Amino acid sequence: MASTLSILLFVLGSISMMVMAQEEDFENPTPSDTWFGLPLPPQPRPGYYKYLGDCIDKTTKACGVKIAKTIFGNGKLNDPSCCRKVVEAGYLCNRALSYILAKFDKFKPQAAKIYQNGNAIYDKCIVDASNM
Repeated sequence: MASTLSILLFVLGSISMMVMAQEEDFENPTPSDTWFGLPLPPQPRPGYYKYLGDCIDKTTKACGVKIAKTIFGNGKLNDPSCCRKVVEAGYLCNRALSYILAKFDKFKPQAAKIYQNGNAIYDKCIVDASNM
């Protein structure tokens, strides 16, 4: 579980830093590109990883931890400021994150749970944001 959470935290919080630090080309990933040793799923379309990195940058590391725990069923997202960040990132960002997480071979068995929990997070945050 710790390694799963570590991987997700990286995805949520530091895609752009990894790109800059390793100078890898995530616009055109190759089969040898990895995140924490996991093979990078193919980009569904050019620019997908850049888009995902840009939208993930709208949240914080602490919010990313809460989202990760909720996506993998080990927590609940009850933080109004984090929910605001989820809503600000937008529905398409939410869907893009769920989609790419479900494409990692390690997480494919959990794909339905990832999609369901990702949607539940966004739906809850929309309701919470409208009540603020």
